[in-house]
Amino acid sequence: MNQVRKKFSKTLYEKADSKAKNIMRTYLEKQGHKLKKDVEQYYCDIEGMDGHGWEVEIKYSWKKEWPEAWEDVRIPHRKKRLIDKKGADNISFFVLNSTCNQAWEIPGYAVDKADVVEVSNRFVPRGELFYSILVAQYCVSKIFLDI
Repeated sequence: MNQVRKKFSKTLYEKADSKAKNIMRTYLEKQGHKLKKDVEQYYCDIEGMDGHGWEVEIKYSWKKEWPEAWEDVRIPHRKKRLIDKKGADNISFFVLNSTCNQAWEIPGYAVDKADVVEVSNRFVPRGELFYSILVAQYCVSKIFLDI
């Protein structure tokens, strides 16, 4: 089956990429991680000196608090290439809310083990696949960011 993917949006990328990476780089450095210089290579958004990688994104539909009705965090299935290349134990994902003051931290192994589901959305009405990471089931952590 050919996977349907959201078309790359340069406007959305320019709006979100550096903002999300800068916030999470600051957070990770405060946590004691040593990070490589930020160079765009269309791979993991943030690379650690120890080989760990982090992928970050802003979920603009998540406004303030995480809605209790949302039982899962969704990561686009197209990110599988990062898990395959890096290894599920060497990558983590951050999903930030629209104000970038909260985020879910999701280890790669939780993403790798999660069910893959088709989700309709405003960018792709049918056919786009996502990992569905159940908040109550997997080792995900909601963090509060000091921005």
